[in-house]
Amino acid sequence: MNLLRRSSDAVAPRLLSPDTGRPLSPRTPATPDLWTDGTGHWPVVEGIPFLRTGRDALRDAVVQALEQGDRRHAVALLLRDQDDHARTPPPSLDEAAAVVAGVEDGTMGLREAMDRLCFGPVAAYFAHRQSAPTFLSALGLLAQHWDAPPRVVEVACGIGQVLREVTLRGTPGVGLDVVFARLWLARHFIVPDALLVCVDVAASGLPLSCVEGATVLCHDAFYFLPDKEGVLLEMRRVAGDTGRVLVGHAHNRRVDQRGVGGTPLSPEEYARLLPQAACYDDAAFVTGFLEQRPVPAATPEELRHAEALCFAWPADPARRAIDFGAPAPDVRLRPNPLLTTRDGLLSPAWPTPGLALEYANAHYLRGDSADDTAFFTRATRGAMPDERPVLLRRRWLLDLPERW
Repeated sequence: MNLLRRSSDAVAPRLLSPDTGRPLSPRTPATPDLWTDGTGHWPVVEGIPFLRTGRDALRDAVVQALEQGDRRHAVALLLRDQDDHARTPPPSLDEAAAVVAGVEDGTMGLREAMDRLCFGPVAAYFAHRQSAPTFLSALGLLAQHWDAPPRVVEVACGIGQVLREVTLRGTPGVGLDVVFARLWLARHFIVPDALLVCVDVAASGLPLSCVEGATVLCHDAFYFLPDKEGVLLEMRRVAGDTGRVLVGHAHNRRVDQRGVGGTPLSPEEYARLLPQAACYDDAAFVTGFLEQRPVPAATPEELRHAEALCFAWPADPARRAIDFGAPAPDVRLRPNPLLTTRDGLLSPAWPTPGLALEYANAHYLRGDSADDTAFFTRATRGAMPDERPVLLRRRWLLDLPERW
């Protein structure tokens, strides 16, 4: 990785070639979807640069489609590209083209698109991520270390739900992910205005110039990265001298994770990668988010039995405050489709056994009495303004895409 790539531009990052580290720009004014560093060409499809290395044949085919003016074919080609952990084969090219048509014509929703793009088990994770404890811990970690950054850069952003929480509250977002299809869905359904970049950060680093003062986050994905030290150096480079690096829900290899993938480390091993960082129990941020209270830092030894950990560098307290549990302005909240009534009490109906097992501790999604059930039933007909923060914080109301 080239650790010397830095720009004095504190707000808008420049895109850098993953091969050479040189700045990328449109090949000519007439070809805004083909960018170059003076040597190679990289497609920028629907505003999403495809900078994944090791995909030369795919990149050449996409560039050819763009040069021939066939944008939808270029998108369909990219929608078939998967990561190394995919459990299902990709869709056929015809099926990918049908998804492009359905999403762009407004006749296909997010869940159907993920299903037809063969997301497999991860589709349920993305569809219901806003209800998951890992989502609340991400918001809690961000809030506790909020400095009102010029941008939030998220590594492994998925379909962009965390970035949406940030952008709705006025902070520009940058999302990086190895799977183009996730970013394309993020563009159409979740964060239409974020800068989204398809790149394998483990292989190429972060193809961005420094954004001085940025917060750079990697949540529920860091344990998958083989070159953890290299990615952390890149995250610190992009954050600059005054920014912040946050790593959340990093699985602890000492705790049984029910077959979690990647290469988790122990608390001590993580801490050695980020010396002088504050260290936390990831689960404590779920409670902290729900109860609106700060989470105390702990030593790696104290966290040896924690299922997952969070780290914040530098460890200094936040300079500003933000509440991701308060509804963002002008956002329509709808009842959480996971919630159902059983024997008169409210509880989640998880769509897969895997999610039910992984999120068994999502107690905030359950009602304790008939009064809770009645409260939720009233909310389905329209919550009063003073009820909305309580319902949103507990995920009983959600900001869902219009075509969820």
